[in-house]
Order: sequence, then structure tokens, then C-alpha cells
Amino acid sequence: MASKADILADLKASIAAIERDDASGPDASGAEGEWGACGVAPQRKGSARSAARMRGRTAEESFLAAGPTTSDDQMKDGGTDGPPKTADAAFQKILRWVSVRERSTAYVRERLLKDEFPAEAVEEAVERACRVRAVDDRRYADALVRMRLAAGKGLRPVEREIEELGIDPSSLDSWVEHAEAGREVEVDRALALLRRRPPRAKQVREASFRKLVSQGFSTDIAATAARLWAEEAAS
Repeated sequence: MASKADILADLKASIAAIERDDASGPDASGAEGEWGACGVAPQRKGSARSAARMRGRTAEESFLAAGPTTSDDQMKDGGTDGPPKTADAAFQKILRWVSVRERSTAYVRERLLKDEFPAEAVEEAVERACRVRAVDDRRYADALVRMRLAAGKGLRPVEREIEELGIDPSSLDSWVEHAEAGREVEVDRALALLRRRPPRAKQVREASFRKLVSQGFSTDIAATAARLWAEEAAS
């Protein structure tokens, strides 16, 4: 497996190539297509702080916690005597973060503002990261859905987060594939979770329902799976 340093070096080389291509033609800046540079409509410059505030505690934090154990604290500047808070310094931070795992624009904006980068520098760095595809909200959202499904959990929490990124979840390939699998597959996924981690309570059906809802399954799926699990446990 490639080291983080190797991944970062490859990423920087790819970005340099993209930026050279961008500079070679007048139409390069329009190459991002209908979704914009980050896979969604571009955010207004003055909205960086509001985007950070609206996130709250979202499913993204669970998703990030499931990734490699490299601590983000190791990436922080060393206090007020650290490097200047420029747009280029912010961009380099973004590159370090995305060399570990996928990031959303909401995440990198919030982290950079928390690290006391000026809002203007943050927006310039985020726009550059989107332009070279180091950050792409649609790619992040698609990966988030697949990670959640692979973990055997429901999609309600990530649906809200994806919508907050300005993306219709039903436009994602991973979401469509899951929806096309049908309700029966979703019930089976919920039952599989209960079999792996059965609730320990006298009221098995009620406890199973609460557990499934807490894991992101819809109330309809949770009710059906809880009934089936109670019947299975009683047999």
C-alpha cells in the first residue's frame, strides 16, 4: 500500500498537470460542466461561515471516524508563530487532508476557519481544490453512501448531510443502485444488523425497532425488520 507521502506526492503532481492545462486555454475554466467545480452549484464567497455553522454533528464525522487513524491534530499549525495564513497554505492543508480520505467542501471550510484562516483565503483555497478535483462533493457523497451501506447501516443521516451539500441524493449512482435493489433487500440489511448485534431487552420487538431507527433505517423498514426479528428470536 502506498504511503501517505507517496499519495500526497502523486496528488500534487496530478494537480500541477491540471493547472498547467487550465492555464493553456481560455476555455479551461469552464471544464467542470453542469455540476460546477465541486459537483454542485458554486457557493457564494460570503457564505463560508454559515456553511460551517449549519453542519453541526453530521454523519460525515462517523464516516471520517471509520477511516485511517492519522490524527487531524497532527496537521494543525503550531500556534500563532506558525506559517502565514495564506490561501496557498490553506490549499496545502486541504491536500494533506484529502491524501488521507475524501473530504467535503463543508468539512474543509469548517476546519480552515477553525484553524483561523481568513474567510477570503479559505474560499480561494476551496475553489482551487474544487477546480483541480482534489475536493468534489458529488464524489464524496457517493463514497459516503457506499461506506454507510458497506457498514450495514441505514441512509437517513447521510441523506440529510448530502442535501446540505446541495446535492439531490437520488442523483447519485450509489443511491440509485441501492434504491433499485428494492425494499426486501433493505429489510434483509436491517435483519442482518440485528443478527450481528441483537438488542438486549425484554421487549425484543420494541428494542429492535429503536435500534434500527438509531442506525439510520426508516421507520417503515425498522418496523418490518423488528417484527421479523422478534418472530425469529421467539422460534
